[in-house]
Amino acid sequence: MANPDLKAEVQKQMVAAMKGGDKLRTQVLRMVLSEIKKVEADKPDAEPQGAVTAYAKTLRKTMAEMEKLQQPERVAALLAEVTIVDEFLPKALGDAELETLVEGALAAMGPLTKKDMGKAIGAAMKAVAGSGGSADAAKVRALIESKIPG
Repeated sequence: MANPDLKAEVQKQMVAAMKGGDKLRTQVLRMVLSEIKKVEADKPDAEPQGAVTAYAKTLRKTMAEMEKLQQPERVAALLAEVTIVDEFLPKALGDAELETLVEGALAAMGPLTKKDMGKAIGAAMKAVAGSGGSADAAKVRALIESKIPG
């Protein structure tokens, strides 16, 4: 959901959650809004999507740590939070769609060697972002490695 009005959407849904009495959703959306505002304070022209993505990543990392510490109740609570935050993240691209985007990005660059790997990954990730979706960078890298000879 690459949405320029992401902050407004989060605010709107937070108000709806407050009116509906959904305390968990209200709390999570307040945190998301707080993360967006924190990024905007540091860099006014920053993309709010980056703040939401970073917050989701932090939640997932904390969830993994709680799993290691064998705290299932905390893991369940974090999973509920992640589920709400995921609503505001771009949808992950399917394998076929990702492959098509990567092939298009590589074709536009002309012949490539292993030395061009960084440029190729950058172009592919830019194409993914331009599509409004998201993809795991490691997956993109593996796909590019399979396409570049040598």
